[in-house]
Amino acid sequence: MRTTSFAPIRDAISTSYSRPLSLCQHKCAKNIDCAGKLCYYLLKGKGGDLMLFAVDIGNTEVHCAVFEGDNMRHSFRVGADERRTSHEYALTFSNMLSMLGCKSDEIDGAIIGSVAPSVTDRIREAVVLFAKTEPLTVGPGIKTGFPIKLDDPSQLGADLAANAAAVISEGVSPAVIIDFGTATTVSLIGKGCEFLGCSIMPGVQMSLDALNSTELLPGVWAENKVDLLGKNTVSAMLSGVIRGSAAAVHAAAESFAKKAGAKNAPLYVTGGFAPLMLPYMDEKCIHRPHLTLEGLAAIYRKNTK
Repeated sequence: MRTTSFAPIRDAISTSYSRPLSLCQHKCAKNIDCAGKLCYYLLKGKGGDLMLFAVDIGNTEVHCAVFEGDNMRHSFRVGADERRTSHEYALTFSNMLSMLGCKSDEIDGAIIGSVAPSVTDRIREAVVLFAKTEPLTVGPGIKTGFPIKLDDPSQLGADLAANAAAVISEGVSPAVIIDFGTATTVSLIGKGCEFLGCSIMPGVQMSLDALNSTELLPGVWAENKVDLLGKNTVSAMLSGVIRGSAAAVHAAAESFAKKAGAKNAPLYVTGGFAPLMLPYMDEKCIHRPHLTLEGLAAIYRKNTK
């Protein structure tokens, strides 16, 4: 339980601003008016740590975490289901946090990154319902902290932006980031800490499902043990998809690193299918299971300081 006193924060804000103040969306002092962007500084300066709820909405899962200051305290996953209402998501989030020993009224701010627009609004409403704070949503106009060298920077997905923000916030560049999600992405961070581009390919399970759409190939769920040479239809499909995916991303990563002029650029691996893929990846890969959430936290700090 935090013991931060909000009275000094209120006093500091009231003496710093003479213009009318709006209610702080980050709820730094609960129902006390404050000058929004100062609240993070003031809370940290008074001996408290901002409690941030970060939500990474994927196509199949919603990955959530609570950060206390710069440190992740808790994380959990729930299914992404467009049939769920905002109230159902709110109850799920509240119950999960309670089970992990965190109360919803401890949350000071929230951020959402989403690649699934069909559920984004409901989850945003859910965060407002259970945490009583309006979440920041990653999208055009949000500061990422790095240049985006794309034909149209607004097309950069929230997940790719967050992954890049996490790596760049640690001062690492150049770097290659592989995200094994519903789709598999390989992104390149340049020497100047800029996002240079990426490659998108079908994800592991998506590839297996595509094979299943043929008449003679069965439905297969990705699993850990994959033989190099398939001795039956299922093992042959797993070998082709999983080992083939590993070879494809390695080839892309090698080409990207060469383009950046850094053959030894660190290779970060994240995403829900990363644990399945790691045995078939280079042992030098850096596995960061919460990279996207860490990047969302970095983006939140960038936009509230």
